[in-house]
Amino acid sequence: MPRIDLFNFFRYTLAWVATIYATVITVQSLWGWYVWLMGRDKYIGMLRRYVIVQGLRLKFSTFWGDVLVCLLLSVTFCILWRAHHLMWDIGEALNGW
Repeated sequence: MPRIDLFNFFRYTLAWVATIYATVITVQSLWGWYVWLMGRDKYIGMLRRYVIVQGLRLKFSTFWGDVLVCLLLSVTFCILWRAHHLMWDIGEALNGW
């Protein structure tokens, strides 16, 4: 009989489903915005230029705090991931798998 940990199976399956779902929703949203902003209407053209100008005027110095938070959360994720694999290895060593 194969040794399958149902929690790990559920966790990996949920991770795959959530990642695929988030990717599909994001691509659909970006495609919708792209199609809408590529319209030929006069007001859509003005809106397109406004979005481009605001994007160029964006000051990236105000986002360094958010970038730091994202980096710290990424480091925390990597540490927890490594701890999970260490616990998995300890469990295999103790059970003789």
